[in-house]
Amino acid sequence: MGTFLITGATSGIGRAVALRLTEHGHPVIGIGRDETRGASLESDSNGLATFIRCDLHSNEDIDHLFVHLKEQGVTLHGLFNNAATFGRPGTPERLTHDAYTEVFDVNLYALNTVTQRAIPLFDQGASVVNNAAIVGHVKFPPMLAHYAASKAAVVALTKTFAHRMKGKVRFNAVCFGPVDTPLSHKLYGGEAKFKEAMSHHFRGHAASPEEIAPVVEFLLTDASSYINGQAITVDGGYTLS
Repeated sequence: MGTFLITGATSGIGRAVALRLTEHGHPVIGIGRDETRGASLESDSNGLATFIRCDLHSNEDIDHLFVHLKEQGVTLHGLFNNAATFGRPGTPERLTHDAYTEVFDVNLYALNTVTQRAIPLFDQGASVVNNAAIVGHVKFPPMLAHYAASKAAVVALTKTFAHRMKGKVRFNAVCFGPVDTPLSHKLYGGEAKFKEAMSHHFRGHAASPEEIAPVVEFLLTDASSYINGQAITVDGGYTLS
């Protein structure tokens, strides 16, 4: 069984992926900022998930994380770069430099730093999955230009890493459609407003994190050994409308 590192592991998609991996016997190292949620992840994972507090806004935190993993002799079979922020929505002609920096610091720069630091710990044939979202690939909401731009950059970075590593480590991006998570609720101004908006989805509602988790698990494990350098849309047909 391989060991997997997941950022943003204490809620939403990250938590669902962590629990699915542990259900199938894989040890998981879950990264997040909320220690209460981290303890909950550990208790719900049959003892296979280990939470480590790490604020991805802080390069010092990231450095400490990987020093610790190296000292513990950890070998990683995969990495799910899931953590992200929407930032503060605004029309593109009004978004400030600071608004872009806030989003890119987590969605791109931290993702890149975590990936760079993880590479020396990867086993041969390891897999990286990046959360790129449909807004960075095929659908661009006008109030989320900075978020969409960061996710488009993640798609490009994914393909560049895949080419550079030449199959020694696989890299793929998953472009999710709307998912019913606390972060999505916050973006829409609350759970009720989110669910109302999602009533216009093809099937009448967004995905649950548990529907997304099997796709990420597939790409992280050897079952997807011939998939590399791809940006895969998983949205239930949302982008067809």
